[in-house]
Amino acid sequence: MATIPQIRTRLLEAFPEKQADVLAHVFIEAHDDLVTQADFHKLTGVVGDLANAVTDLAEAQKDLAKAQNRTELRVEELAEAQKRTELRIGELTEAQKRTELRVEELAEAQKRTDLHLGELAEAQKRTDLHLGELADAQKGTELAVADLARQVGGLSNALGGSLEDFARDLVPEILEKHWRLDVASAEPEELETVRGQHEIDLVIRGTIESRPVMIVCEVKAAVSATEVARFMKTIERLRATQPDQDIRALFFGYRADRKAREEIAKAGAAMVFTRGVIIPAA
Repeated sequence: MATIPQIRTRLLEAFPEKQADVLAHVFIEAHDDLVTQADFHKLTGVVGDLANAVTDLAEAQKDLAKAQNRTELRVEELAEAQKRTELRIGELTEAQKRTELRVEELAEAQKRTDLHLGELAEAQKRTDLHLGELADAQKGTELAVADLARQVGGLSNALGGSLEDFARDLVPEILEKHWRLDVASAEPEELETVRGQHEIDLVIRGTIESRPVMIVCEVKAAVSATEVARFMKTIERLRATQPDQDIRALFFGYRADRKAREEIAKAGAAMVFTRGVIIPAA
């Protein structure tokens, strides 16, 4: 039969020292009272199996502890990831609020734009109507000029008049209609330029919406592009002499070739001929 030290040594392989001592004494006492040597050997085997099971359990506990540590570490990582996610969601929420505010601002701006477009459309309608009226007036003026041009030869012979006299009678009426010019005088004049006195065929003075204006007219039966360039230089010298005066150029005659008409329009001057009338906006 094994002794207590022998049993104790075997038990120490699986149990702490105090437990091994107690178990050794229990086995001896139980042997004395209950079991034979053969039974003891069986019991010893059972104890050994129990010790091995305890060892396996201890290893399993270690594995579980390691798994628990890994789980806790993973949980901490997930917790940090959750915090970052919540922070990002907060940032996206703020960005969404700013976007919604911006959309509202754009919607208000669109409303204002639509309103402004409506106003512009109404203004365009009024402009189109006014242009139609001006076109009708233009047609009437051109017809009147053409009719008067056909009669000017006879008038000149009958009354001893000249083309300058014809311009003095007709041009103020045309400008009253197109520019709403309030005519003060319409006579030939000598005007001071940077190169001395210059005789002008017809100078019309007056006001447009209470603003003083002077229209300087070149009267020719037939106007060429060269004469247009020469007269515009005279206008430049007049403007240099009177920089504060609103001085405008106008050509009057029977006809002007295509190049002359292009130069007149390019210079922003006015034109009254039998083949047409060009009156820039006032």
